[in-house]
Amino acid sequence: MTDEVPTLDQLLADPELAVIHALGAALAAAQRALLAAHPELEDDDFAGERALKLSGAGWIADGILTQVTGLEVSLQRYRREVARSRAAPLPDDPF
Repeated sequence: MTDEVPTLDQLLADPELAVIHALGAALAAAQRALLAAHPELEDDDFAGERALKLSGAGWIADGILTQVTGLEVSLQRYRREVARSRAAPLPDDPF
């Protein structure tokens, strides 16, 4: 899921957050659409003992969903790091 829309101040300091936010929203929409198109991917026993019959598109959708999850985690880590670096005090200027 996407985080809150970046504030104007956040965008002035880190303009890439606009695209990061838009990408997060697009990933969430893609995830929902793929799960709607392939509801069998939400099956609790997908990785269990019962073999799941997926179409070629279903297998590809499963791979995309795995990658979406990883990218969402990376985007969240990036947002946290940007926020952390903004909150960190600036080093003293030796000049």
